[in-house]
Amino acid sequence: MNRTLLVLIMVVAASLCGAATDRFYISDFSIAPGQTRQVSIMLDNEIEYTAFQADLFMTEGLEVTQVNGAYNIALTDRKGSDHVLTTALREDGSIRMMSYSLGVKPFSGNSGALVNFEVAAAADFVGPAFVVLSNICFTTTMGEEVIFDDSFSIVQSRLRGDVNDDKAVTIADVTKLIDHLLDETVVINRVNADMNEDGAIAINDVTALIDLLLGN
Repeated sequence: MNRTLLVLIMVVAASLCGAATDRFYISDFSIAPGQTRQVSIMLDNEIEYTAFQADLFMTEGLEVTQVNGAYNIALTDRKGSDHVLTTALREDGSIRMMSYSLGVKPFSGNSGALVNFEVAAAADFVGPAFVVLSNICFTTTMGEEVIFDDSFSIVQSRLRGDVNDDKAVTIADVTKLIDHLLDETVVINRVNADMNEDGAIAINDVTALIDLLLGN
């Protein structure tokens, strides 16, 4: 490795520490057993950065997808191609992310998605589970250090069609869903009942649930 590059990486890594401010967090998302969903790490801050570090930890039943043995974690397009993002599995089971710029060019200071990755849920995943970000630290273009409070996100598990939340999908769920459409005071698991994932509970969801039970 080029000596100048090695020194730069060591300096960047050594500089990642400081005091809490603003937000660095996982976007809200839900996931069903056997499902794979894109997840974004968001940054709410107007300061420009040259490097950052964070550790990503997920509880049992969730894992970050891999491509050719490497974690499929990437900076968003708005951050530019001048930055390099490296990842490594740590002894505690977390995935360490570290990003830096060979030209010491800053990340955009605007709020929004900084990193995207895909999470896959095991077929027997029941949740709820936690996605945790820790050891979060940035280096600013002014050489200052900024640490964000540890951040976590509750991942909403889902058993598609389990309207009455009894961990099974049967004709009883159809009845419960129809009861809810006739009387909205009837409590249901709205995430599981939203069969077509359009954010609303309607007769179309009843039809989709019946199709599911019939094996279509």
